[in-house]
Amino acid sequence: MILQNRKPRVPLRANFLTGDYQANNASFTSIMSMKEIEIAGPGGVSAGPDGKLYVSPAGQPRIVPGVGFLREPASKNLLFMRNAAPTSTEGWALLTARPEGATITLVDDMQALRAAGIFDNLLSAGLMNGKVVRLYNPSSDTEFAVPFFGAGGGAYAISAYVRCPTGGGYIAVTGGGGQTPIFTGTAWQRVGRLHTAGQQGRLVVRPQSEVLVILAQAEAARITSPIITYGQPVARGGDLFEVRGRNLFDRPHTLILEAEIAQQNNIERTMIQLGNANGEVMTVARTTDHALTGTLWNSYKRPCVPRLYGPGKVRMAHRIGARGQTIAAAGLCAHAPFLPPPERLDRLSVGARLDGTLPMSGWIRSIEIIGEVGDDDLETLVANDNDAFLPETRRYVSPNGDDSADGRTPATAWKTLAKAGDITQFWPGTHIFLERGGTWNETLLTANRATYRPYGSGALPKIGVGQNYALDENAANDFRLQQIHITGAKSRGVNCYGASGVMIVDCEISGNGSLTDDNAIGIAIRGNTRRAESELLAKPAAVNVTEYSTSEAALTGTFVARCIKAGTGAGMQWQVFRPDGSLITITQTDGTVIRVLTGGTRFSGGGIVLNLSGTGAVGDEVRVRAKLFSEIALPGNALAEDVLIERCHIHDNIGKAAGDALYIEGVGGLCLVIGNLIPPPRGVAADCIQIGRNNRFYVANPAHAIVRNNRVAAFTGGGKGAIVVLSESCLIEGNHIRGHNFCISLNPLTFAIVRWNYCYEANLYNYSWGIGVGSDFDSYDLAIYGNTIVGCNRAVTFSGNGNSTFTLEGRVVRFQYRSRVAVNDNDVVDCPVGVFIDRPTGGRVQFNRFKNVPLQIDRRTQALPPGDAELRISYNQAA
Repeated sequence: MILQNRKPRVPLRANFLTGDYQANNASFTSIMSMKEIEIAGPGGVSAGPDGKLYVSPAGQPRIVPGVGFLREPASKNLLFMRNAAPTSTEGWALLTARPEGATITLVDDMQALRAAGIFDNLLSAGLMNGKVVRLYNPSSDTEFAVPFFGAGGGAYAISAYVRCPTGGGYIAVTGGGGQTPIFTGTAWQRVGRLHTAGQQGRLVVRPQSEVLVILAQAEAARITSPIITYGQPVARGGDLFEVRGRNLFDRPHTLILEAEIAQQNNIERTMIQLGNANGEVMTVARTTDHALTGTLWNSYKRPCVPRLYGPGKVRMAHRIGARGQTIAAAGLCAHAPFLPPPERLDRLSVGARLDGTLPMSGWIRSIEIIGEVGDDDLETLVANDNDAFLPETRRYVSPNGDDSADGRTPATAWKTLAKAGDITQFWPGTHIFLERGGTWNETLLTANRATYRPYGSGALPKIGVGQNYALDENAANDFRLQQIHITGAKSRGVNCYGASGVMIVDCEISGNGSLTDDNAIGIAIRGNTRRAESELLAKPAAVNVTEYSTSEAALTGTFVARCIKAGTGAGMQWQVFRPDGSLITITQTDGTVIRVLTGGTRFSGGGIVLNLSGTGAVGDEVRVRAKLFSEIALPGNALAEDVLIERCHIHDNIGKAAGDALYIEGVGGLCLVIGNLIPPPRGVAADCIQIGRNNRFYVANPAHAIVRNNRVAAFTGGGKGAIVVLSESCLIEGNHIRGHNFCISLNPLTFAIVRWNYCYEANLYNYSWGIGVGSDFDSYDLAIYGNTIVGCNRAVTFSGNGNSTFTLEGRVVRFQYRSRVAVNDNDVVDCPVGVFIDRPTGGRVQFNRFKNVPLQIDRRTQALPPGDAELRISYNQAA
């Protein structure tokens, strides 16, 4: 048998330039034969990008072989005249007040019309008779105004084809409507302008000028292809181009559109819209900020490529996958990887919304659907045919540049990051290119939706040397760094607070921090979160409460400070009791035990801070209530959502206390940490990856964390571990982890999957673990399977923190629940304990394989969480 290579799948291709029409590997001779495509149009005249006019049969799509399919808004020519084949000058008003000898006549201009090459199809079809309107002004000093349209009451686009055997003219609207530039020249040309105010549309003939006119048009809002009138206004319907079929859109794919658009001015115009039967849509449009912008239903994310004006060609792509959408044009990508696309996508409108609104004005040259492609290939696909963009998509920065230059090319690069941080110099979505080999002893201040990347050859560009921070978010959102070396900052390589949509990809983050800085971190991305609050309920009149607060560690309810020794200032003493009535005692680092609050001395312990002054009598009480967390409002400022850290090398960063390589706190939405290399970060409390304070307790949009395919090793000079994830839900998979105190510590509130990780050498303390739950929240629906755990004192642990549990309704005195857990199919090797349980735990522990594990299951409580029937332990094997 001879095996042939399978043909690559072509879900769909419709190329009007070449006549190549395919769907699901089937070829068609006409787009009208493709069942996946519905295409329709009103027929009539179309103005081609080559300047020629084409004619299509009435009621048919305006498809011109080798040119494309014309998509325009529906329109109506409001003029009362025969504008293509005039038989008189009807419709052109001759004012009483006019220069002497000025005339409006009908003349034959067939020779010039044919020579122009514009009107051949209309002449051949008999739609034009060779006659044109001649406006003549013999005056040497007075203009000749010829009214032809009442323009009051709205925004109107007025246009016409003109030629000037002598002199010139312009179109104007009286009453403040403005005018076109003066036109001249003996060749036929189309002129026009959108007027947003005024009263009367006029064609004005300059002194000693002759202007010939044909195909005059007045329409609402925009200039479209000529609409032929026969003595009364004529309307032209809209166009339709839709692609249908779930099989085309229900998998990751890339859609490529090539078009030639008219000048779009300040109007939003749709390139494509993809949706489903529920009305959920993804849209790529030329938006009113003059950018090619992608929007997703029910999302504020707006990746964009700036300054799409037209007229001209645009080649764009829209990539859709499990990690959101990417748009591309002008050789650049703009990413929004944080939100998945709507499900069951099955319909695509090309050149308009699915409901027909906000249509583009221009020619669809081709559309193609292919598989999902990588970033480099995507940028290559759209590198050419983009002259509809202004030269505003890029800025360049070089150590040898000049801040007085325009920054638009490598030859005119700026010099400083300060210039690149001046958002008045470029538009959202601009790509800022830093020269390879360059070093900037500056902090990069980011801009909204900007991308920072290298150009040239050599080492990655370095930023931040000698600064407190190498990068500061500068109140910007949705920015992206790729292939930048963030190095030499005295405190933090990356410092973001309240930024959403942070993307750091293929970067190196090294040599940041200091052994004298408690807050030094490699990458710190944080947002504001809900925090504990308290209220002062009562105090004696003679007692001053100069400070009070409760922390998350405080039991919910009322704390009571009771005076046990009367006096003033330091002469009085108080005991402080928790809401459960227990006395708070504080053990100092030197072993000293403090059992009383002394007047004028700050008391901090047991979850409460108090400082009392004034005069107290024995039996006096001060009452402070720790609020329920559910009573406390979520913050409304400095909110952060969505972060992507991918394929970065984060190494040799140091800190006195923390020193984490990657610290993500209070960031809701989606936290993606994928494919990073993190050798041991140096700090006594350093973790490689820490994601926390982003569940429903702290943020309005609780986070789902994905920690995938990272290679990390914990710092062995401290007391911490490798990966901490305390989000609402999480997926932790495929990581290679050398631990110290632990490899993976997590506490999901909703669900978690931990699978396919290789964890080893978490053996600092006898309780150190490979994978475990160990904080003071309850956790639910945790699946741990397919992992290999080697040389950890406890392979898997279900433990906790203290003997109280933090809930939205308050901190309660009980152990934390570990509900509906599943520990299956893990390989545990050389661990003293296989599975450790000392909290109420329900679910199953099954089909695990233990090799050289003296104690497979160490279960220290038989208690179950409410609603769990059992903890089933069965079918585990000892090698």
